[in-house]
Amino acid sequence: MKPAEILEELHTQALSVLQSKKENKFPDIIKSNVDTLINKIDSNKSLLSALVTSLVKKIIAPKQDIRLHRTDFEGGYSARSLDTSITAPFFKIYFPKYANKESSFLTLATRERIKWTKIAGKNLKIRDKEVKKSFLEIFDAVENETIKPKDCLIYIFIKLHLLSLQHKMVF
Repeated sequence: MKPAEILEELHTQALSVLQSKKENKFPDIIKSNVDTLINKIDSNKSLLSALVTSLVKKIIAPKQDIRLHRTDFEGGYSARSLDTSITAPFFKIYFPKYANKESSFLTLATRERIKWTKIAGKNLKIRDKEVKKSFLEIFDAVENETIKPKDCLIYIFIKLHLLSLQHKMVF
C-alpha cells in the first residue's frame, strides 16, 4: 500500500471510530502523549506532522528505525521528502489549519542532525519540555513495539478532527 493510501485509510478509520464513539480503546501511552502534542499544536504543529510522517514510514517499512529521520544517519531515511510529498498535502486537504507550507522538516526542532531517541533527543530545540518528552516517548514506544503506529495515527486523526470541529464551532 502506498503512503498516501495508508493516510487515507487510517483517516477513514478515525472517522468511523468517532462516529461509533468508541475512542477509549487506545493505550494510555498513546492518549497521554498525543493529547500533550495536540494541546500545544499551535506552537508545535511541525512536530505532529513529523510524527505522522514517521509513523507512515514505520508502516511501509516496519524494520526502519523511524528515529533516524535523515539519510546522513547510518540506516536513516529521508523523512523530509516523504513529508513534503505525502504528509504535507494530506494535512492541507484534511487539516489545513495545522498544515505546514512545504515540509514540517524545515523547523529547527525537526531538521537538526539529532536522532529522535530518548537520550539524543534531549538536545532537540523544543522549548516545551512536556512536548519534547511526549514526542520522544511515542517514537520510543513505537520502536520498542509497545504501541502500534496505525493506532497512533488513528488517534492523532481523531484528535485533529475534534480540534477542527471546535474551531468551526467558534467561527
